[in-house]
Amino acid sequence: MRPSDRTIRSIMALSALSLAVLATPLASAAGADPSSATPAQKKEAMDHFTAGKQAFEAKNYEKAAMELRASLEVVDSPNARLELARALRDGGKLDEAWAEYERVVQDATKLAAKEERYAKTADAATTERTDVEAKLAFVLVAVAHPPAGAVLKVGGKTVSQDQWDEPIVAPAGAVDVVLTDATGKELARQTVMATVGQKLPVDLDAQPAPAPAPVAPHEVAAEDKPDNGPPPQDTTPPPSSSGRAKLRPWAYVAGGVGVAGLATFGIFGLMSNSNYSDLQGACPNHACPSSKSSEIDNGKTFQTVANVGLVVGIVGVAAGATLFVLSLGGKSAPATTGLVVGPSFVGLRGTL
Repeated sequence: MRPSDRTIRSIMALSALSLAVLATPLASAAGADPSSATPAQKKEAMDHFTAGKQAFEAKNYEKAAMELRASLEVVDSPNARLELARALRDGGKLDEAWAEYERVVQDATKLAAKEERYAKTADAATTERTDVEAKLAFVLVAVAHPPAGAVLKVGGKTVSQDQWDEPIVAPAGAVDVVLTDATGKELARQTVMATVGQKLPVDLDAQPAPAPAPVAPHEVAAEDKPDNGPPPQDTTPPPSSSGRAKLRPWAYVAGGVGVAGLATFGIFGLMSNSNYSDLQGACPNHACPSSKSSEIDNGKTFQTVANVGLVVGIVGVAAGATLFVLSLGGKSAPATTGLVVGPSFVGLRGTL
């Protein structure tokens, strides 16, 4: 069924009316440019501006902020915004005041090219903004690889994307800086300690580098293995030679005793042989007179002393040689020396 022309005209009229109603608040919320505002707009804006100034002087900062915002909705004047920043500042809302000062500097600087009077407004806003800035903490957020529709929150407050490159006011102390996608899924987070009077840099990456793949134990390169340093060395000191060196004098003493014993054996052995030869000539057939009894006794004494000297000499020489070898040290088996006495032999036997 085709609608009538009258019905179509009615629908179009209602649509136009709806668009006009929707457009009116948007236009008024933005406020007219001071250079293009109509006299009626300027008068309405001035009325709210005057009411705001009176409330500010009465220290009713909340009412002052309300009236000044109403003035800005009619005419977006940097002077009215400067007064709004002052009302917020004195009302204790330093973060909002700093944002308004920032806007004043931008807008007044642009208008100063056409109207010089706005240059003073920009200078005043810059000075007052610096004073407020010293009482606030800021973060400078750098966001890498943000997806479309990403949302940044600093201290629980959402920051519009056009302000990401600007200093962001943060409460002093621990602040959560969180980046999420359009669905609310967390992409990156940092908790930082914001300090009054400072601007703390924060880096967020929506696509962090992937974690390295685990490496099997047998694939660990030699250079990646822990370096435990060189192998342990034997720090046990070598056997001291001082103990062996102490044997050297005793070797000399024993050797000297041995030499003296052999000398005694030689001397008294010769004397005994000489005495034996004399008795053999004086006593034929081994029959000696009684007058030779003293010589016989002397011969026996000489022989006994010679035998004792021989034994002492052999033992002394053997002991001296053994002690001397031991005093030399080394890894060879210790020398062994022994006295050998046989029916027809007296001597030394041993190993070195």
